[in-house]
Amino acid sequence: MQPEIVIKGSVLSEKAVSLSATGTYVLKVDLKATKQDIKEALKAVFGVDALSVNTSILRGHIVRKSRSRKSGAIEIKKPNVKKAYVQLRAGQTLPSVAFGEPAAEVQS
Repeated sequence: MQPEIVIKGSVLSEKAVSLSATGTYVLKVDLKATKQDIKEALKAVFGVDALSVNTSILRGHIVRKSRSRKSGAIEIKKPNVKKAYVQLRAGQTLPSVAFGEPAAEVQS
């Protein structure tokens, strides 16, 4: 897979932010991406080495969108999401924009 397509974004949750302090980052990745694809994408895009990659697929929930008298409830299935928990080598970090921390101020 192409490295630009593999990484979709970062996960911003309380757990993800607390894990980032220990060097583990949580990223949204393509559903078809393998652990090896994720490691290669991190090396190509961010220039960091991943020690380990763990993945999980969150199944999309069925949500009631609206209700009408004639057709009844309209249900929509949200898409599945694949998350990757990436452990980086000691001393390496992802850029602050990638995982949601405010970027450092640029002095002019």
